[in-house]
Amino acid sequence: MPTQARCDRVPPPHAKWDALDLRVLQEDDLPLDPRTWGRSEVGTWVARRGGLPERFPMNGKALCLMSKDMFASRVPGNGHVLYQDFRRRLSKALALQELVEKLSGH
Repeated sequence: MPTQARCDRVPPPHAKWDALDLRVLQEDDLPLDPRTWGRSEVGTWVARRGGLPERFPMNGKALCLMSKDMFASRVPGNGHVLYQDFRRRLSKALALQELVEKLSGH
């Protein structure tokens, strides 16, 4: 049986689903889709996770091309954590993109 909190989230019959505000899904002030990150966002993300931004002079699309070993070589001892966090964020963005495309009929 659904909980009351879940039931409260169902929009009333007159509400529109096309007015989704994806900001509620953001974890921090970085754009939701890491593929859109510029160098400054990549640097901010790396620094917040204990890495050195200068070891990642690239944008989000370039991060997509990096393997787990490439992250590990740039952040010894913690590269796997950055890799997992990036892949999780990317998976979330891809799933949301797919959902939005399905909802909009594309």
